[in-house]
Amino acid sequence: MEIMQTKNLILAELYNKHKKRIFDFLFKFVNNSEIAMDLVQDTFVSFIKSYGDEKLSEEKSLMLLYTIARNSSINYGKKFSTLKESSGDVDVFSANNSISLERRQELNDMEQRLYFLLSKFPEDQKTAFLLKNIEDLTLVQIAEIMDISVSTASRLVIKATSTLIEMAKTEGISIE
Repeated sequence: MEIMQTKNLILAELYNKHKKRIFDFLFKFVNNSEIAMDLVQDTFVSFIKSYGDEKLSEEKSLMLLYTIARNSSINYGKKFSTLKESSGDVDVFSANNSISLERRQELNDMEQRLYFLLSKFPEDQKTAFLLKNIEDLTLVQIAEIMDISVSTASRLVIKATSTLIEMAKTEGISIE
């Protein structure tokens, strides 16, 4: 009985510590907070079903969560590829009040435009770019999540970054 309570406590701590990171990652794919939150829940449920009885390190657990989240977002995209969901959702976990409203709107607009451009990328490039630049993961971690070599992960990040910069220039988006 005590082992079960300990396991549940560890899983609850894992959820509380990483739900925002997984949400942010998924939100970049679906651009809708409600859908992202549903996918977060699905991600953690899948993780618990598949790995809940294993004694994994926190880092390994996080890598598996990103892998499951990535697959969930891809499955969602395939399932609803005919429906394009778009909204100006605000981060449901936090808001930065230290900058002016006008500047926040400018940054939000630029962010939305860049994510729109990023949505046109092949799935592997988009995933590698988000994991590297938004989630701040290493190439080794990205390779593990995507089940590719480190050199392939590096190539995908470089290609996505250079393509995004070129597309932003073409669209007149000033990246400061």
